[in-house]
Amino acid sequence: MTDETQTPAKKPNNFWIDFGPLLVFFISFQYFKRSQPDQAMLWAAGIFAVVAVIALLIGWLKYKHLSKMLIFSTAIIVLTAALAIWSGNKTIFYMKPTVINILFGLAVIGGVFLKKNMIKMMMGEAIELPDAKWDTLAFRWGIFFFAMAALNELIWRTQTEEFWATFKVFGFLPLTFVFTLTQLPFIQKYGTMRG
Repeated sequence: MTDETQTPAKKPNNFWIDFGPLLVFFISFQYFKRSQPDQAMLWAAGIFAVVAVIALLIGWLKYKHLSKMLIFSTAIIVLTAALAIWSGNKTIFYMKPTVINILFGLAVIGGVFLKKNMIKMMMGEAIELPDAKWDTLAFRWGIFFFAMAALNELIWRTQTEEFWATFKVFGFLPLTFVFTLTQLPFIQKYGTMRG
């Protein structure tokens, strides 16, 4: 009973644990680009990494539980930011969303073949679906992750640094939300929400 009553309270706060560091990254980039335009991205990347770790610690202290995806993405943030700062090569940090999305895509689709459907593991407590439909949903999410990786590559290679920084914060999240909404008719058709 305790776990069930705690679960709904986690979701709004988890949003800020995920989105808060991104927002700090954007604000930091806007601040530093005024005085140090060439180094603004590296400064913002470093601050982003520190705040992401702090958010992870807050999440752990508050819930005593962290999703593997959050731990993994934070580790990639820290690694790419550190490498970018150490080498002075911003490209490493630009490619972080590409790397994360490719790895998520591989994990989600690979999980289907390994009989460990990650989408079912994350959503199975709230939704009931036949296994075949869970696999379909996983493939859809895997393709979405690959599409997001390709989109990130297109943006950072063709657009300005400022555009990429803005899209990183205010583009990827809305796209993920819209994609999630497009999956609701499929879930409603083949599944039921658990009480």
